[in-house]
Amino acid sequence: MMKKPFVINDLAKIEAVRNASLEYLENNEGLYEKIATHLWAYHEIGVLVPQTPENFMSGHFFPYSESYYELENSYALCLEGFYTYAFVALRSVLELGVLGIYFAVNDQAHMEVQPWLDSEERTPRFGAALDRLKSLENFALFNRRFDLVKRILEIYDNLSGFVHTRGFSYSSTAHTRSNFNQFSVDTLNRYSNTMFSVVSNSIISMLLKYPIGMQPLPVVEKFGLNIPMGGFLEGDQVDIVTSVIKPEEKVFLKNLSDGDPDVRQIVEYFESLSDLSEEDWKRQIEEFDKEHPQLRKKNKDGS
Repeated sequence: MMKKPFVINDLAKIEAVRNASLEYLENNEGLYEKIATHLWAYHEIGVLVPQTPENFMSGHFFPYSESYYELENSYALCLEGFYTYAFVALRSVLELGVLGIYFAVNDQAHMEVQPWLDSEERTPRFGAALDRLKSLENFALFNRRFDLVKRILEIYDNLSGFVHTRGFSYSSTAHTRSNFNQFSVDTLNRYSNTMFSVVSNSIISMLLKYPIGMQPLPVVEKFGLNIPMGGFLEGDQVDIVTSVIKPEEKVFLKNLSDGDPDVRQIVEYFESLSDLSEEDWKRQIEEFDKEHPQLRKKNKDGS
């Protein structure tokens, strides 16, 4: 008979913590909705990363996509009571979010990312990566006004405490008061507040690199099914992305965007386009059905 490993922190205990976490959140709708909003906002900001024939499938999108994946991982770990590892994953969210902009500073991410993507180069030090972001004019202006670098470094330092177990306060035992996972209201709230800070500051950094993200654009109205793969946000996407930013900072970001000549040129281009007619929509749908017959069959089958 095969001998199975004995563990104190078994699946039943982990599932009990997850159930307790969800019960607490369902009874605290404001917090639950705020968590949902931040998760969705970070998901939608990824649409802003440009996808062009030159950079498509180059790996330039990987730092962001991996960052979002780690965000979901951190949330799942928190629900299950793996609090230390939830914070560790949050540090990866922050690091990778900054790294994606670091490679894109000169709009050559599809080239600059390659040695790191292939694991031929070490990940740049976090402080050095942030320093490079200061070369972006918008980032420098926002930083002078709101101390963005300082607060990002403070978040990073706090999260690093969990990575390196900076004493009892940053240990697994401190959160569970045991040698197995237990639900902690205080730690769930501490995690949530930290996650909100990571997401909002990461989104701000991306909007400083891609200021067009502050402009709600009628992408579907103008392009229909043939929308650009990335680089522009619809109105509802701008709303959700900016909903996690403080009002004063949101105004500052909008002013930077409005004053950017490249942004104005893009907005004017969208305004010059006519909305798609019903005939245009019909033609696009027919072309789509011809190119993707398997999807049409699935829709007819109701599956």
